[in-house]
Order: sequence, then C-alpha cells, then structure tokens
Amino acid sequence: MAIQQIRAGTETSAAAARRVPLTVGFKATYGAGALADGIVAAGFGFFLLFYLTAVCGMSGTMAGMAKLIALLIDAVADPAIGLASDRLRSRFGRRLPFMVGGLLPFAGAFGLLFSMPASLTGLTQFVYVTACLVVLRVSLSFFVLPFTAAGAEVTDNYRERASIVAFRLSFQNAGILIGVVLGLGVFMAGENGLLNRENYTPFGWTCGAVMLVAGLIAIDAVRRAAPRLHGPEQGRGLFLAGFAREMVELSRNRSFLILFGTVLTYFLAYSAHVSLALHASRYFWKLDTGAIQLILLSTTLGPLLGAPISAFALRHIEKRTLSIMAFLAIAIFLIWPPLLQLYGPFSLTPVTATAVLFVNGLLVGTSIMIGGVGFQSMLADTADEHEWLFGVRREGLFFSGLTLAFKAASGLGGLIAGLALDAIQFPTDLASRAPGLPIPDEVLNRLALISGPLPALFAMVSPLFLIGYHLTRKRHAQIIADLQARNALKAGVES
Repeated sequence: MAIQQIRAGTETSAAAARRVPLTVGFKATYGAGALADGIVAAGFGFFLLFYLTAVCGMSGTMAGMAKLIALLIDAVADPAIGLASDRLRSRFGRRLPFMVGGLLPFAGAFGLLFSMPASLTGLTQFVYVTACLVVLRVSLSFFVLPFTAAGAEVTDNYRERASIVAFRLSFQNAGILIGVVLGLGVFMAGENGLLNRENYTPFGWTCGAVMLVAGLIAIDAVRRAAPRLHGPEQGRGLFLAGFAREMVELSRNRSFLILFGTVLTYFLAYSAHVSLALHASRYFWKLDTGAIQLILLSTTLGPLLGAPISAFALRHIEKRTLSIMAFLAIAIFLIWPPLLQLYGPFSLTPVTATAVLFVNGLLVGTSIMIGGVGFQSMLADTADEHEWLFGVRREGLFFSGLTLAFKAASGLGGLIAGLALDAIQFPTDLASRAPGLPIPDEVLNRLALISGPLPALFAMVSPLFLIGYHLTRKRHAQIIADLQARNALKAGVES
C-alpha cells in the first residue's frame, strides 16, 4: 500500500508539473534532437539513391531493395522498441536508456554508409549497403522513438503540444538544411562534385559528428524533463504477452488506424519523389550544383513560414482540417512543374526553372510544416484517447506505429524509385562514362513523370483517410478532464 501511495503521489506531482508552461529554452534543446533525424532524412532522401546508382554503379533495383530490406526490418522492430520504452523501469526513466544506446551506432553507421570501399561490387556491395542501413535504421529508432514519445508526455495542453511539434519539425528541417549545405555547398560543390566518390566520405562522417552533438543536447533536455514524464504502468505481465495485447488494443483504436493510413500513403509519395530529386534536377531540368542546392534549400526554408502559419491557423481551424488542406497542396505542388515543362506552351530555361522551382519548393516546405504540425499533434491527442479507452499510456508504441508506417512506405517508395529508374533505362555509369555523352530525351521525359506526377497521385490519397478522424479540440478537452478525474479518484482510493 505504501508503494502504491508513493507511485500515486509521483503521478500526481508529474501531472501538476505538466500544467506548468514549457520554456522556449527547453523546447529548443529538446528540438535539437530532431537535427539528427533531419540529417539522416537529407542523406537518405536526396543523396543515397544517387550515390549508390550514379556514383557507385549499383542498379536502381538493387539499391531500392537494400533500402526496403533495412526499412522493413526496422519497421518490424519499431513496435517492440516503442513498447519497451513505454514499459522500461530504470532509475534513468523510460526514455533515456534507449536514446543513449542508439545515438553512437546510428551516427557511425551513417559515416560508414557513405564510405563504401570502391573494391566492393555485386553481392558484396549489396550486403555492405544493406548491413549499414539495417544498423543505422534500427539504432536510429532506439533514439527517435523515445525522443518523440517524451515530447508528447511533457505537457497535456492541446495547443502547447502543437508548439512542441513545431519546434521539433523546425529542427528536423534545420537538419535537412545542414545535410544539403554540407553536401552540395561544401563537399560536393563544383561541376562534377556530385559524381566524385571521394567527396562522400567526409560528408558522411561530418554529418555523423553533427548528429552526435545534437543527440547529446536532446538527451540532456529529456533528462531535465524527467519530473514531468509519466512512469510505467504496473502489473502488465510478461513483455511478449503484453506486446500481443498492446497490438490488439492498437488495432482497435480507430483514430490511430486513420493516422496510420495517412502516413503510409503520404510517405510512399514523398520518398519516391525525394529519392529522384537529384536525378530530375540535374538531368531533366539541367541545373548545376548551385541551383540544385538552392532548390533543395527552399524546401527546408518553407517551414520558417509554415510554423507561424500553423500556430495562427490552429487557433481557428481543427488540426484535421488544416492537415487535409496541407496534404492536398503538397500534391498540387509536386505535379505541375514537370507537366508544364513537358506539355506547356513554352519550356523553362535552367535559369527560369531555378526561380520557379525555388518558389515551388518554398511552398512545398511550408505545406509540409503546416500538415506535420497538425498531424503529429493529432497523434499525441490520440495517445490520450488511448489511455481513456484502455487505461494505459502508449506514446512510445503510438509513435513506433507512426514510424512503422513511415518506414514501410519509405522503403516501398525507394524501391519504386529504383525500379522506375531501371524501367526507363536511366544509366548507372554516369561517374565513369565520357563527359558530355547525352541521355536520350525520351528517358529524361519519363524521368520527369516518375519524379513528380506519379508521386503526386499517391499524395492525393493520404488526406482522404483524415476525413474519418473525429478527435476534435472539444472532444480532447473532455477526455483530458475525464482522465484527471479518474486519476484523482484512483489516488484517493489508494491513500
């Protein structure tokens, strides 16, 4: 009874702490952890497929298959990692041990991935890439899932959760910005910088060092926030049995399933698009490295507009409505530039295309930020609904489910991109072929279609899921009030 009283008192004090407004300093130091995720996103999204195919000579199918295998292994592991971080009992709390354990392996694996020995070819090359990707993805999940779950726990306030998400996504986009600048602006600058294999090794290890520092800052922020965080629930039995029960409960949460479907279709589109961004920019639009860097940076600058817009809009618009509008806008922005170039009344010159694509990228980044803030804070609200329905907190499992959908879709999107490159017979010997040897126009036209309009079709499907999401601001406030009354009653009974 005494132990139960202590636990009830601890939860009561944590609930009181969560009602205290968060400082900007905490939000910034916590958000710094997303820099690491953003750098990985830049490396995987913009550089990896180009590096493996155009620079290292892998076929698009083999490169896409390596990415898919790693992501599927990681996707299967994610729910177990998320649940383990929900249920762990340690003097360091539930989240920190996983974050600390995952940080160094994923930073090191990133450096090794972009330092692939030139002597590797064929099967050995495929095994090396797949092994690096598996280690990187699984260890990144050990860091990111508890990190994201902690952000959902530090406050119960509906609007402040959106602020936390905005900070995290802003730092994630800053990480993408860092990755793009280090790649195109520093290590791969110059006319043939993208095709020079030696440029990718220092890029990989420098990114790894930045990720390590950012991760340590976030770990310290989560450590300081420990008094606000929930503790593990009591008496849930063996892990394997509990895991099966939790997955059944998760499948019964309608709001979560809707969000899962949204993520699955959206990131299928997004991963296919970004995997082909370098190919399309360099060879269809015929842009130089400086112009490509400018366009990629525009997407990361868009969130600077998206963050204040989302903060203002969420005062007047439901999160679901805002996210639907943002996802539809993304689809439109993906589809129109290549169609204009292919079928419009005039063709854009490289200079004009750079300006048009920069503005378009800015709008894409703005829409991604707006949709992301609304969507991820909806997931945190759904975790409250899950506790109200089933009596347990499952932020880790929830965000692992989100990540599972993201990774499965990203792996499939990367595979689709690789298969599409092989299907249109895009060359894989660009680093070694004679300078100036042209790529046939019909290949470049097909490249434009698979990099823009095709992903846009998938992107248009994702917001359709959100039509069935009914957890509104008013409904969430009722759930929080019920949970507080339930916990107060429980504390009174146990005392």
